[in-house]
Amino acid sequence: MLPVNRDNVKTVLVLGASGKVGRLLRAVWSAQPPQGLRPLYQFRSGPAAPDTAIWAPGDPVQRLGSVDRVIALWGVTSGDADALAQNTRLAITAMQIAQQTGADRVLHCSSVAVYAPADHPLTETDRIAPTNPYGQAKADMERAVLAHAPTGAHPCCLRIGSVAGAESLAASVAAHRTGTSTTPLTLDQFANGHGPERSYIAPSDLAQALAALCRIPLQSLPKALNLAAPQPVTMNQLLTAAQIPFAWRPAPTSARQSAVLDTTRLSTLVPFDQNAGDPDRIVQDWLQWDAAT
Repeated sequence: MLPVNRDNVKTVLVLGASGKVGRLLRAVWSAQPPQGLRPLYQFRSGPAAPDTAIWAPGDPVQRLGSVDRVIALWGVTSGDADALAQNTRLAITAMQIAQQTGADRVLHCSSVAVYAPADHPLTETDRIAPTNPYGQAKADMERAVLAHAPTGAHPCCLRIGSVAGAESLAASVAAHRTGTSTTPLTLDQFANGHGPERSYIAPSDLAQALAALCRIPLQSLPKALNLAAPQPVTMNQLLTAAQIPFAWRPAPTSARQSAVLDTTRLSTLVPFDQNAGDPDRIVQDWLQWDAAT
């Protein structure tokens, strides 16, 4: 690796660093510092450290200093309509922070949930028609930041599948690995004999992708981008790789078998390991960095 020219190092403000994704990202980047970038992790409270900024919405933005890039990991995943509406408010706050600190881009965490269900891998041009309140909140957030964009930093809405170790399966796996639960998980089984098929990304691959998107020329950064490993995985493959017992049940007619992202656009911007979608690799990476948080 070439030595970093310190004069060209870019400060990357990570909003929402106390969340699960934020903790995983910090663990990876602390062990494997991203070339040419200086992460600055935002917390609402806690001890001061050279790589942290203690700041909450409503505080003076000047306290954050000069920033080159913003990664907005903060958001709300559950609750009533007002709670979920915080996703839009936080995203606009991120845009305002970028404008006032001099950052040229904001990477916003959106979701595969913004898309209408489909049997094919979803591209960035597929129809936005969420089927649940969380997906609707993320779609609302995307519209709001795009409307705000002409007056400030360039927004990129990252439509993420599942970050291994930061989604609903992680808690169940942790309970089994620590012995607090011995009850097999229940998994929907579809006509092809498999469980739900999803787009996942391992923490180290997420960290690599975010670093790459912070480094690429601004004109190459799209306003919407799917973010996941190139190959999807089934939930039974992940549970088998994690050595977690599970029991099948017939999938109800309302169950969604496939929620898979097309990552063609991403592949032109971010180099991925050819095994990035391997279930064993995803689980090993997840457990490694989860232990470091």
